[in-house]
Amino acid sequence: MHIIRKLFLVILSIILFTDCTHKENHIEWDPSQGYVPDSTTAVQLAQIFFVRIYGKKVLKKKPFVPALKDGKIWMVDGTLEKGMDGGVPHIEIQKSDGKILALYHGK
Repeated sequence: MHIIRKLFLVILSIILFTDCTHKENHIEWDPSQGYVPDSTTAVQLAQIFFVRIYGKKVLKKKPFVPALKDGKIWMVDGTLEKGMDGGVPHIEIQKSDGKILALYHGK
């Protein structure tokens, strides 16, 4: 799990600082929005972890659908094609600090 946490922090840094505006060597970022401020960021992180853990075959479970639970936790689930059996990947990411609370694949 330690490797996953390091990977997450690197990826999160890239995502956060790529879209920030720079002003006099200062990066503007609103910490009140949390480290995972929106559904786009949540889905990007989910996809990175899903592929890292389950391999590229997990991309067949797209689209990845985000939902914000109680305004605090992003839950992202894969989708099954109609008539298909099997489970989908699921991840829960804390909005405030990006902590992974759960990560699994249903059967």
